[in-house]
Amino acid sequence: MIYFFMLNIPDIRKEWFLEQVVALKEKGIPYNEIAAKLGVKPQYLNSIKNTDRGASEKLALKLCNAFGINHNDLLRRLQTKGKQDATLPQKKSSPIEVPSRGRIPLSDASYISRTAKKDLNIDTFQGQAREWIDTGDLFPGATSAIRHYGDSMPEYPSGCILILKRIVDSRLIIWGRNYYVETTEIGITKRLQDGGENYIIGYSSNLETYPDGRLIHEPVKIPKDSIHHIHLIIGYVTKEFSNEAIPIVRHTM
Repeated sequence: MIYFFMLNIPDIRKEWFLEQVVALKEKGIPYNEIAAKLGVKPQYLNSIKNTDRGASEKLALKLCNAFGINHNDLLRRLQTKGKQDATLPQKKSSPIEVPSRGRIPLSDASYISRTAKKDLNIDTFQGQAREWIDTGDLFPGATSAIRHYGDSMPEYPSGCILILKRIVDSRLIIWGRNYYVETTEIGITKRLQDGGENYIIGYSSNLETYPDGRLIHEPVKIPKDSIHHIHLIIGYVTKEFSNEAIPIVRHTM
């Protein structure tokens, strides 16, 4: 059985933002003053109220800082809404109906062997993934996502979610870019360089060394015949707080 739990962060934040603006006006603070302290024009606030324009997290934080509003109120609103949604009657669907525009499979970056995947009847980057993330229009062309852990690539915070695009034609690999590589033994996130006829070299961007000068994260020599898939990293996202600020679909079998 499959259950959907989707938290619409932008809509909840917009609703909260407009409530705060109304409360400030009721306290006698002019609309123009509210807009000025947020660094926007009054027309911008009107567009949030009267159109589909959302209130960004940055704008919400400005509102809190300018008028002494506790940002935790918004976080509690999101957490409460998430718990309420989890108690609603759940919508059932089949796995093949899950993929849609903006929705991509999500897995852990920790390696799962091909044999284990077969035994468990799952494929991390295909239609039977256990979790999905909805990226909307943020990452066009994305095909999958992984949870990333570790410090070998400090440009990606440990615990973030990497957004990937699978490379079908290996001739289109751009050397010097960051990729997630699936091999017969491990899955690794590295900056790739051509290693000749039989190998690809994976470099870490963390250049920390031991006292003797040796790199802690040394380059990795990846045999080409061990590679199953290569995915270009096109971005990453992080959670704002512990209660799934990133809309995720979970599959419960």
